[in-house]
Amino acid sequence: MFLVWLGVILLIVALAVVLFIILHKMPLLANIDIDNLPAEQAAAKKEAIINDRIRRQLTRCGWWWRNILSPVYAKIKGFFGQGYAKLKRLHRQQIKTKLQSQGLNEQRAKELLLEAHEALSQGRVNEAEQLVLESLELDQRQIDSFAFLAEVYNEAKKYKEAQEVWQYIVKRLTQKYRAEELRRRPETKDTKQKLADYCYLLGQSYYRDGQLERADYYLKQALKLAPKNPRYLDTMLAVSIMRKDRVTAVLILDTLTAVDPNNGNLSNYLEQIKQL
Repeated sequence: MFLVWLGVILLIVALAVVLFIILHKMPLLANIDIDNLPAEQAAAKKEAIINDRIRRQLTRCGWWWRNILSPVYAKIKGFFGQGYAKLKRLHRQQIKTKLQSQGLNEQRAKELLLEAHEALSQGRVNEAEQLVLESLELDQRQIDSFAFLAEVYNEAKKYKEAQEVWQYIVKRLTQKYRAEELRRRPETKDTKQKLADYCYLLGQSYYRDGQLERADYYLKQALKLAPKNPRYLDTMLAVSIMRKDRVTAVLILDTLTAVDPNNGNLSNYLEQIKQL
């Protein structure tokens, strides 16, 4: 027990001596100038040298930019700027030339189409076909030109070719009609009637060619657009009877009787329906 207390006393004395020494030397430590130490002086000098080198490099780069690189950059910029301006002028000239050419093509296409109409009216079917094809080579945007081509093919008894052209017309008019209907354009009504007419012409062509399924499809499309058109109803009724579609035939006959009571074929159609 005595040894324990002796150890504690010695430890307290040692701590007291250390604390006395630290408190005695504190003023001396506070007066030490860290900036005057050799290591700190060397580090500060090194940093100053690096900063000076950076300033000299930036100054040298600035001289190169002001005296050499900047003028070269300006010349390159001017060269490419002039080149771009020339390309822009050429592009505008090309557009102008294209528009002028397009206008001339449209005019010539209309002239050829008129000549084609005249040739067909005089019975020169082959010449009319050649003229309308030349017209379409110059301007393929006019649906009326394609419609006349189908008419020429039909007159020349080239029914397959006529059907292909009418299919193309129906496709284009369908896209146009949907776009106009979506935007509520005022010309939608005219486009709708044209689409109905060409669906009817295509259906009639298939009917004459004996392709009753296709005829039925396109005639129904025409009637969706113009449900009370007597021509459409008459041809649709004839197709329905040939297809032995009694239900459709009865419905069409009722509608045709209502919209065209003076149709001379009504009684004949009624007898044919009774035999189905």
